[in-house]
Amino acid sequence: MTKYLNIFKTSIKQEKDTVLDALMRAVSFFIIIFIFVQLWSFIYGEGGTQSVINGYNLKQMIWYLIITELVFITPRPNMILRSISDEIKSGSIAYKLNRPYNFYFYNITTFMGKSCFLLMFMLPCALVMGFCFVGSVSTFNFYQILPNIVSILLSILLILVLHSILGLLCFWIEDATPFAWILQKFLMLFGLFFPLEFFPKWLQPFVAYSPIYSIYSGPAKLVANFSWELFLQVFASQVVWIIVLLALGVLIYNLGKRRVNVNGG
Repeated sequence: MTKYLNIFKTSIKQEKDTVLDALMRAVSFFIIIFIFVQLWSFIYGEGGTQSVINGYNLKQMIWYLIITELVFITPRPNMILRSISDEIKSGSIAYKLNRPYNFYFYNITTFMGKSCFLLMFMLPCALVMGFCFVGSVSTFNFYQILPNIVSILLSILLILVLHSILGLLCFWIEDATPFAWILQKFLMLFGLFFPLEFFPKWLQPFVAYSPIYSIYSGPAKLVANFSWELFLQVFASQVVWIIVLLALGVLIYNLGKRRVNVNGG
C-alpha cells in the first residue's frame, strides 16, 4: 500500500509543470458552464428559480451540471486508456511485469494523482461559478463540502477504473478506442446532461443501479439536494462498483499477463 501512496505523491509532484494546462481547462470549463446556464435559463423561462422540472429548479439544475462537468473534465480518461493500450501494443509492458508493483494498479494510482492535482484548480472554479451564476441551493451548508468532495473523488476513481479495463482489452484487440467512445456516449447521455429523474420511469432503475449513477447522477444530486441518507446511498453504490470493477480489472490483467508470458512478450 505504501508504494502506491508514493506513486500517488510522485504523480502529483510531476503535475506541477502542467499548471498552464490546468488553467486552460479551467477556461474551457467556464465557457461550457456559461453556455449551460444560458440554455437552461431559457428552458426554465421567466419563472427562473421558481419553476421546477422533474424535481429540479434552475439553481439545482445548474449545480448538477457544474458537478457532472467537473467530474467529466478532471480525470482525462483518454490519457489512461492511451497509456495502458500503448504499452501493451508496443510490448513494453513485458519489462514491467516483474516490477514490484501491479501494472494495472500503478496506472490507476498515477492518473488518480494527476486528477487530484487538476481537481485542486477545477473545484474552486466550480464553486465560484456556481455561486456567481445562480447562488447556493436552499439546502446548502458548509458541512456538506467534505462528503461531496469524497463522492467526487470516488466518481473520478470509477472513471479511471472503467477506462483502465478498456485499455487492458488491448491484450486481445488492436484498438480499444471505439469501446471508449461508446462508453463515453452512454455516460454523457444517461448521466452528464440529465439527472436520473429526467428519464422514463421504466428506464430509471437501470440507470440507478449502473455505474453511471455512481459516476455522475449520484454525486451531482448530492450537491443539488444534499441529505445524509442520499450520501450513504451514493457512497455505498460507489464503493460496491469500485470493488467489482477493480476485481474485474485484476482478472482481465492476470489473463492478459498470462498471454504475454505464453507468447514470450
